[in-house]
Amino acid sequence: MPVTSLQPRGLNHFAYATLNMDETHHFWTQIMGCKFLGAYAFKESGHDKPIPDSYVHSLYGMSDGSALAFFELGKGYEKKDDGIPTYTKHLALTCDSKEQVKQWHEHFSAHGLDVIGEIDHEGMWLSIYVTDPSGLIIELTYQSHTFDDDDAIEGLEVLKQWRKDKVSAKQYS
Repeated sequence: MPVTSLQPRGLNHFAYATLNMDETHHFWTQIMGCKFLGAYAFKESGHDKPIPDSYVHSLYGMSDGSALAFFELGKGYEKKDDGIPTYTKHLALTCDSKEQVKQWHEHFSAHGLDVIGEIDHEGMWLSIYVTDPSGLIIELTYQSHTFDDDDAIEGLEVLKQWRKDKVSAKQYS
């Protein structure tokens, strides 16, 4: 199959479920400083709708034009552990500098939030982590490494070796 010339321009929004929209709204507007873009509600109204539940959907804008969207469902859902490690499921947001990562750390601490980090990831990223009221793990990170063609070539070799080792049950079982 040929490689496409199509490529998304950027992130429009990332959607996540919340169990308490009031707490989520407060966190994303007052603590994260995101612009509230709006909200709409869908009220269950028969079998002609593809979504069998009512919900409210709110959106919060970031300075680059992308947004975060949250759904609070009308029925009493519970979040359940799916068995996948939580560190693999997080939202990484860009900071302009290492100093800004440190400022975020101080900001979150002043609001009584537990902060993990500052963690240096192989000299490529400096990151801290917090969790929003919906359980979403948020990474605030400064990326000091610009990826180039050499990184892509090396990365393809890493993927190839990973697959080979995994298939042969050499490791990673």
